[in-house]
Amino acid sequence: MSLVCSSPKFEVPNDQTSYFNMMPGSYMATPASDKPHSPGYFDIKPKSSPSQTPFFDVTKPASPAQTPFYDCESTPFFVEQLQQMQGIIQTNNNEQFNLNIKNNNPTFTINPASFAPKLPTIQRRQTFKPSSMPLNKSKPYSTSGLSPYTPSTTFFEEYSLDTVANLINQKLSNSSSSQYLFLLLDLRSFSMFTANHIKTSMNICVPSTLLKRCSFTADKILETLVSDTEKDVFKEWPKFENIILYDNDTASLSETCPLYHLCKKFKSPICKAKIGYLKGGFAAFYGKYEDLCEKNVNGIPPSSGTFPRRRSLMNRKPGPFTCPTPIIEISGVNPFFSNIRQNIELSAGITETIPIRLPEGVTFNKSQIPAFMREVITEDGKMKLAEAFQEIERAEQRRLQSLMLHNSNQVTADCPFSISAGMEKGTKNRYNNIWPYDHSRVKISECKEGDCDYVNASFVQAEGCNKRYIATQGPLPATYEDFWKVIWEQNTQVIVMLTKEEEAGRVQCHRYWSQCTINSYKYGPIELKLISETSTSSTNNNNNTVITRKFKLSHVNHPEIPAREISQLHFLGWPDFGIPDSPIHILNLIELANNTQMKAAQSSQQPIGPMVVHCSAGCGRTGAFCTIDTTLSLLNNIREQGLDVDQDLIQKVVLKFREQRLSLVQTLRQYVFCYEAVLWKLVGAA
Repeated sequence: MSLVCSSPKFEVPNDQTSYFNMMPGSYMATPASDKPHSPGYFDIKPKSSPSQTPFFDVTKPASPAQTPFYDCESTPFFVEQLQQMQGIIQTNNNEQFNLNIKNNNPTFTINPASFAPKLPTIQRRQTFKPSSMPLNKSKPYSTSGLSPYTPSTTFFEEYSLDTVANLINQKLSNSSSSQYLFLLLDLRSFSMFTANHIKTSMNICVPSTLLKRCSFTADKILETLVSDTEKDVFKEWPKFENIILYDNDTASLSETCPLYHLCKKFKSPICKAKIGYLKGGFAAFYGKYEDLCEKNVNGIPPSSGTFPRRRSLMNRKPGPFTCPTPIIEISGVNPFFSNIRQNIELSAGITETIPIRLPEGVTFNKSQIPAFMREVITEDGKMKLAEAFQEIERAEQRRLQSLMLHNSNQVTADCPFSISAGMEKGTKNRYNNIWPYDHSRVKISECKEGDCDYVNASFVQAEGCNKRYIATQGPLPATYEDFWKVIWEQNTQVIVMLTKEEEAGRVQCHRYWSQCTINSYKYGPIELKLISETSTSSTNNNNNTVITRKFKLSHVNHPEIPAREISQLHFLGWPDFGIPDSPIHILNLIELANNTQMKAAQSSQQPIGPMVVHCSAGCGRTGAFCTIDTTLSLLNNIREQGLDVDQDLIQKVVLKFREQRLSLVQTLRQYVFCYEAVLWKLVGAA
C-alpha cells in the first residue's frame, strides 16, 4: 500500500484511531469530522497524551503493543534500511522517498515497495539516523544474532539447568583444572542465599539503582564483598570462561531486569568470557538438582520470594549487608544493605569538593593557624578535605562490614565492636541505621522490672582531651523516661539541642519536656518541672536563635538528694544534614555551653557529669559540635606549650569519635564546617 499525507488529512486503509509520528512532532489521527461516513479520512491533531489511551512519545521510545505506528524519514537511506529490516526487499537500486506537490498539498509516497506498519510485538522503538548508519549502503544494518525487528542491543547467553549442573559437577570433580571454568553469582537477597543456594555460587546483593549507574563497574562490586576469600575469587573475573548469574525465577532476560544490568558490567575488552543467566533461576534449578544446592541447617526448601518464618534471626550468622534483629521475622529481601549508608554513598567515589569559607574583612598571618590548617586553605585544600573525609567514611564502612561478618552479640579480637543491644531494642531507636556500640553505650542503672538498661546514647571523648560528652538521639515518646534517667544518673547539668522539633514536615525530635511546662511531671521516678524559658538571637534571623530553658530535676526515690537545675540550650539554626549560616553562631553556642557547664560545676558540691548533646539522630550535627569544641580545646593546650601541629587534629578527632558512635560528623559539608569554625576562632573572626 502507499501512505498518502494530504495535510490536514491522512488517507489510510484503516478506520481505527491510531498514532502517527511525523517528524519532528507527534500527532493523533481520528475520523474526520466532516466525513464521518468516509473510512480512511482522519483529522490530524497534536497528541494530547490521554491517560487511558496508549500513545507513542518521542522522548520515551516505547511503542504500545497493540497500536501500529509509522516512521517517516525524508532520506532514501532510512527507507532502504527499514525495508531491508522488514524483509520486504533484498536489494533495490531505485528506491526513493519522493516529495510530490499535488494541488498545493504535500503527498508522501514510498516506492517501489509498500510502507507497512511495524509489527505490534516490538517492545521498544528506535529511530535510526543516517549519522549512526554504516557508510556502506549496500549492506543492510543488522547485528549478528538479532531478529530483523529488534533494535541493536547487547546479547547474553541463556544457560540451561543441565549445562550449569554439568559445569558444577566438572568443577567439583576436578577443582584444580577448572579453576576458571565459571563464576556463578547469586543475585538474591542474602537471607535467601543463606537459606539455600547453588553450590560454588557467590552472593552479590546490590540495589538495582546502583546497577543502572554506568559509574558502578564490575570492579566496584568487589568493594561490596566482605569475605577475603570471595574477594580473591571475584577480582579474577576477567579470567573466567563463563560468568553465570541467577536470581530466584527469571525465565527470560529483559532490559529492565537486574540480571541484565549486572551482565552488562562484565562486558569489557579484557573479558573474553561467555556472560549469561541461568534460565528459570534458583527455583527451577533446585527443583531438578536439589543435590547440587547447599541448604541451611534447618533444611527448609526455598519459597517463591519470601524467607521462611523464624522465631528469631539471632541464631543465624549475619552476612555482608544484613544483621540479626528479632523485629523482622519474615525477610525475603535484604533491607540492611542501605543500613550501612556508605555502601551506596561511596559507590561513585568523590563526587564533590567544598572549599573552606574564609572570614570576610579579617586579615591574618598563617603563623596564627597550625600547619595542618595552612594546607587545607590552599587551592588544593578542598580536594585534601574530600579525600580525608572519604578515608573516614571508608574506615567506618569496613568496620561495619567486618561487624556484620561476626555474630553481633559476640566481641572477638577480629571484631571488637558490637551493636547487639541496639539491634535487639529496635523500638527504642529513632532511625534503623544508627545504633550505639556496646563498648561505649550509656547504660541505665535503675531499671524497672521487665525493662532493660538500653538507651540510644554513647560516651564520646577524644584522646588527650578531658572533655567528655554523651551523644544521643532526639528522645522518642517511648524513651522520655530513659532520657531523663540518663540526665539524673550521669549528673548532667547541661543539655545542648541542635535540631528544631520539626523540619520540612517531618518530626526531628519530640518535645520531651512538654508535659512539665505548667506543673511538674513524673517520668517514672524522675520528677521534672520547667522553671524558665528565654530566647536570645545575635541577629534578626530566627534561625540563629538560642532558647535557654531551665528545669528542676529530682528523684522521688532519693529525697535526700537535692533537686538539680538543668539547663537546656536549644539552637534553631542548624538544618538536618546541613550547616549553620555562619561559623560565628555555632562558636557563640559552644562558648555559651562551656560557660553554663563551668558555672554549674562551680555551684555543685560534687563533680558534675558530661554535657549531653543531641540532634535528631545524634550523629551529624552532634558530632560536628563535639569535634569543634574538642579541637579548640586540644589546640589551646598545645599552643600553651608553644608547639605547632602538623597532624590533622580534626581528622584525628573524627576518626576517634567514629569508633565510639556511628557517623559522628555525617556529611562532607559538616566536616568542612568543622575546619571553618576552628579557623574563624583562631583568627579572631568570632
